[in-house]
Amino acid sequence: MPKGGKDTTSPEDNKKYQNSLDWGWMINIAVRVDSEVPDQVRFPKLAVAATMSLPNIGVSEEAVELMSAALGMGLPPGLSDAVMQYWANAKPELLHIPALELGYTPSTDYRVDRLGVRGGKGGVEYIENGRFCPGMPKKLKDATKNLVTGIIDEDVFQIRRGERRAFQLHLKEKPDAKGRQPVSCPARGNSPTVTCPVFELLMSQKGKPLPQVADKERPRVDDEDAPEFIPEICRQHSVSLNAEDGIRGKQGMAYRSKEWDTFHKHARNSIESLNAGIKDEGKEHIEGASRRRVRGFAAAQLFVTVLLTNFNLRKIASFLQSKNVAEAAAARGKQPAEKTLRRRDRIWDNPYTKTTARESVLELHDSKN
Repeated sequence: MPKGGKDTTSPEDNKKYQNSLDWGWMINIAVRVDSEVPDQVRFPKLAVAATMSLPNIGVSEEAVELMSAALGMGLPPGLSDAVMQYWANAKPELLHIPALELGYTPSTDYRVDRLGVRGGKGGVEYIENGRFCPGMPKKLKDATKNLVTGIIDEDVFQIRRGERRAFQLHLKEKPDAKGRQPVSCPARGNSPTVTCPVFELLMSQKGKPLPQVADKERPRVDDEDAPEFIPEICRQHSVSLNAEDGIRGKQGMAYRSKEWDTFHKHARNSIESLNAGIKDEGKEHIEGASRRRVRGFAAAQLFVTVLLTNFNLRKIASFLQSKNVAEAAAARGKQPAEKTLRRRDRIWDNPYTKTTARESVLELHDSKN
């Protein structure tokens, strides 16, 4: 029931109990999405888990419960996408670490105050979902922040995102059983990706020659960007990072890469489509009090379960029907009919889906006159 609504389901005198309400239940739902080929429809988008809770109470715990319940259906753990209220806002010990133990990897957007350098260890700097050299130029460290705040555009950001790959730390080994993994400076080793005056100075002081490497152009750490106090990552051959180090920023795909963008939009569209479907007044209408004229948490949970089950059965039937139609058309040697493009996508540009109008609204207006 939305805040300010009227309670019309009381078994007592309605006039006496028609008071404005400021409470309600929160339904938390997980939907199955496709991280491998998100642009295809290989299975119906079903609600695979659901819980009920008080609004904004135990948000992280409810998310972990959903992921654990999904495993009970035999689905393997994979990418788990959610809005910023979850991965970008939760405490690691309540969400990130339990999810990691279940086998899930986050996929999410970041809050603007979590962009750029967000902590580090031994001189290693955590920037979004990457681990970088402390000598990386500031314009590359702040690339995402500058994009979100409008200082640079998408094209410039993608160039800078590509440039900072050279400053990523090198992984020396795979993580051990406890999740520990050694990383090294990108200027070290036989395949360095940058050159660095700090590394050259340290090698000179030790009387050691620089490693013999292929002669090719590499970005160089500028003197003004080099750390004033030499940290462990510069002095040592490696620094060991634990699984929990920088866990709040870890993601399964490079943040704002093409792959991340495609999957994130697919996941967000999937859950929004489910929300719209279960709230449809002509179907489940799950937020309507008339569908659950009972009181109590347990009773509400029961009715929510029944309505979500009905939604899943309806989605399965629709998926199988579409599949049968496509197979029948293929057997007749015909291509399945193309999905009708929505009017709003035909005549308007959509920056969210990055599609442009196929028809001009002005031409349509002139054609009617």
